[in-house]
Amino acid sequence: MTPVYLQRGEMRSALGADLSSAVQALGRGERPQAGQFLLHEVQQPRPYLSVAASAESLDQRLDQLLRDTLGDAALARDDCLLIIASTGLDIQALEAQVSAEQGFRHEHSTPLDLLADQLRQRWGFADAFTLNTACTSAANGLLYGARLIAAGQRKRALVLAFETPSALAMQGFGALDLTSRSGQYRPFHPARDGLILGEVYACALLGLEPGHAPLARLLGGFSACDTNSLTTTREDGSHIDWVMQRALRSANRSPAEVRLVKLHGTATSANDHAESNGMRRLYGNALPALCVLKPWLGHTLGACGLSETLLLVEALRHGQLPGCDYADEAMLPLTAEPFGDPDDVLLANYFGFGGNNASLVLQACSPETYP
Repeated sequence: MTPVYLQRGEMRSALGADLSSAVQALGRGERPQAGQFLLHEVQQPRPYLSVAASAESLDQRLDQLLRDTLGDAALARDDCLLIIASTGLDIQALEAQVSAEQGFRHEHSTPLDLLADQLRQRWGFADAFTLNTACTSAANGLLYGARLIAAGQRKRALVLAFETPSALAMQGFGALDLTSRSGQYRPFHPARDGLILGEVYACALLGLEPGHAPLARLLGGFSACDTNSLTTTREDGSHIDWVMQRALRSANRSPAEVRLVKLHGTATSANDHAESNGMRRLYGNALPALCVLKPWLGHTLGACGLSETLLLVEALRHGQLPGCDYADEAMLPLTAEPFGDPDDVLLANYFGFGGNNASLVLQACSPETYP
């Protein structure tokens, strides 16, 4: 795969009002305070990580995110593809509308499709499309954007990923008993009790050239769907191992060259076991440094492939990742001390609901090289 640069990026999350403040909070080891929602099925509270309250509409929030990402430079957008990645489709509203009007028409397009077209027109992008492949949505957005740029079909691609508070997601994950009751988000801990959902808005501009101050290079990656099950990937880790190997091959890197793996780490039983087994298949006992980021952002579902990637590379550019405070108890040897270097080759994993698995191979761009 031809490497492309993440030329610019921005993010709003529970961890910080922008990417810089989120990285600073991560460096201090601070975790956001979770709010709560009521799980109707059992009438019990469950934690949720929200972005700071705002009077902005979704359109206003996304427009501001695009302005902050693109900056003041007069970048032409008529050769830039807009890719929107999210699982936030209003399925219930769509089904009700189709039923009431006895059929589907183009104007019944999901809110995400309509939003993409509106943003394309408002900002002058060459084209726009949407992706919803569960947890891999934004990771696939980065891969598809990179491949189209490398093929010469577009000069740049802007990946916009977001997850808004969704009753369907909250109640659905809760009904499956996948949400944490304790409020402690601890992937790979023997006593983990599930995930904590999180709200996020993230954006990144991709291009073949580095630009003024790039965040990272996307060296390669691979995505595939495991058809073993309708809901999960194989718990023996074989499909995850295969995806990671194909990702590394696309980047002309060996497993031994990877200095750090950002694990998907949902803290659900099946997913953590599958990823643990996949890592053991690839590395045996000679594992590189391992980290998880969902305890700081929440599980941002379809946006995690961009939100966690941005947090990962920006943290490495300006400092180190914090160690894990339960490393000595974890199923995998998570790193206990602060670690990381911007020159490290990184493997970032995103293994989704429905068995869609993706791995990205990255290298952060040091501010010393690109001031």
